Amino acid sequence: MSGENDTRVPAAPDHARNRGTRSSLRCAPSGLRVLAVLPQLIPSTTMGVVKPLAALHRAGAIAFDVALESWVSRARIARADVVVFCRNTEPRFGAALDTALALGKRIVYDLDDDLFAMPPDVPGSAYHGDPARRAQLRRYVETASLVRVYSDGLRARVEPLNPRVRRAPGLIDWHLVASPTPRPTGPLRIVYATSRTTDYLAAMFVDDLARVLDAFRGRVEAWFCGYRPRGLAGRADVHAVEFIRDYDQYTRWFSGSGFDIGLAPLRDDAFHRAKADTKFRDYAASRVAGLYSDVSVYRECVVPGETGLLVPPVDGAWRAALTRLIEDAALRARIQREAWTAARRRYGLAQSAASWLADLAAAEPARGLPPGARAAAAPLVDALARGARLVRRGAEALGGRAPGAVTLGARLRWHVGSARALVRLRRELARAKAAPG
Repeated sequence: MSGENDTRVPAAPDHARNRGTRSSLRCAPSGLRVLAVLPQLIPSTTMGVVKPLAALHRAGAIAFDVALESWVSRARIARADVVVFCRNTEPRFGAALDTALALGKRIVYDLDDDLFAMPPDVPGSAYHGDPARRAQLRRYVETASLVRVYSDGLRARVEPLNPRVRRAPGLIDWHLVASPTPRPTGPLRIVYATSRTTDYLAAMFVDDLARVLDAFRGRVEAWFCGYRPRGLAGRADVHAVEFIRDYDQYTRWFSGSGFDIGLAPLRDDAFHRAKADTKFRDYAASRVAGLYSDVSVYRECVVPGETGLLVPPVDGAWRAALTRLIEDAALRARIQREAWTAARRRYGLAQSAASWLADLAAAEPARGLPPGARAAAAPLVDALARGARLVRRGAEALGGRAPGAVTLGARLRWHVGSARALVRLRRELARAKAAPG
């Protein structure tokens, strides 16, 4: 901020509803110009990159810009000191990386999933398993000045490719979390939320959940967000709602829905051990007592009996854990309270922004191209007329199948939605830059 000499970022953000981000972050300007080149504005890119970097921009610590990989120009990359990529894997848009390398930019690659080794039954595995995309992903990782990951499992995967890897903290945007209100009267609400319309993890608990619903008929009900389990179809005590793709809207809805118990199944294999602790953050922030698979991802953040319960991989374990939380109201309330307190202390915009500021400063210019190859690297073409560029790049963006999108109409809505969100974001960044410190 203007006139601010304190370089510290507080250990916890200011969560007051009516205060802006500037009052919760105290950092000295670094002068860095940071450009994020993203495949889409999805929860991973929004929470991992956009929110913390926008917060640093509003605090005056950096100058932040953002673009989609299908539209970014060479001039925009040239203006940046640091270029950030997140989950980019498309070879068709690899020119952005080529240009950043050719110009000797610092490159940070942010990754929250092990896209190198997705099991075949995981949605998106065919897309990310394409050899050309895996080769492009490997190139992003190997040439980056620094790689940010969100689990020790993913760090172990990345380190052989690039030793310059750091584990980053997860983020809860507390300004989006609904204020605590009395729990709704009526049955206890058990919730499972996922972006997958076909969910392979729900099979771990669905049978046990059905038995619990039968045993506690009238006392509990189940809510599914995004996934509609066929085995529970037609039950009056089972509710299914569409998944909300806008993360801000989803957080407000989820945290204000009065859910009591949350389910977080996870397999114990290399791919899933690389996952982030997103479910714990969502449940803890919303004061939901969570049941988590007993795997390394959740052992790191769950204190059994205090901030959640760990469910072992044995028959009937989900039923037993659900029964325990349903019958023990004091335990359920303690977990809701202690998990929220732990999350408030551990996850926040200030912690995430501080991590980013340190990583941006630590990143050195990329050395992905040998000196003689830099002049020969093909830059993005800036001389195209604007109309022709829109047509060409729009065709490129819609021509390839995006993960999770099935039809041309779905792909079109996906890209148009990101474009509109990007326009709103750039306006916000421009207003923050124009506002006095």
